[in-house]
Amino acid sequence: MRSRNLLWIGLCLLLLAACGNNEDTVAAKHNTNDEINQQIQEKLPIDRGIEEDEEEKKAKSASITTEMEENTASDTEEDDTTPEDEKTDSLASYTNEEIEYARIWLQLGPDHEIDELNVRHIAEGEPLNPNWESSATYPEDVIQLTGSRLVDGSITYSGNGDGTINRYYVPLRWETNIPNDFSEEDIKIFTESFITTTKLITIDPAEGQEVISLIEKINNGS
Repeated sequence: MRSRNLLWIGLCLLLLAACGNNEDTVAAKHNTNDEINQQIQEKLPIDRGIEEDEEEKKAKSASITTEMEENTASDTEEDDTTPEDEKTDSLASYTNEEIEYARIWLQLGPDHEIDELNVRHIAEGEPLNPNWESSATYPEDVIQLTGSRLVDGSITYSGNGDGTINRYYVPLRWETNIPNDFSEEDIKIFTESFITTTKLITIDPAEGQEVISLIEKINNGS
């Protein structure tokens, strides 16, 4: 009987020891979990700080990129507008009339290498051929451009104020263009034909040294 009691006592002690070990294991696990949680909590601010630093770096990088793109666009716009400004400035010291004469001669003149560019103003009602009383007359004020030599040719026109001109193809020397046997009626018909055959021409808005060179040769006599 006594031995049986001892046996039960031994079993109870073993059960108590096992329970104690389990409790220690559970406690150890709890302690481990607490340590891990504490490490995670301690690490989180660091991670957040890293993330915030990364976001800040990205924002700064995006800001710098945007600023560079804006500067590049601004430089491009300046490059695009500068030549036009320079072109305008190159003729700024000359009158509109002087620029007009030079542009017309540059486009239509038979000889650009002239010594001077003479400008003659012819009023409305003046005869095309002043040597003949029966000559037709100009229906409007016109301008005649000539060089210093006959071979330089001439351009007779009226301006429309919109970049176009009406060109009259009248000869510079009438005596070499009219047959000797023309009657006065023939002269009238012949000269009127120059009025009815004018041509509308658009003048190119030329710029640069060629225009300036011609302007400097202008002799605005009348």
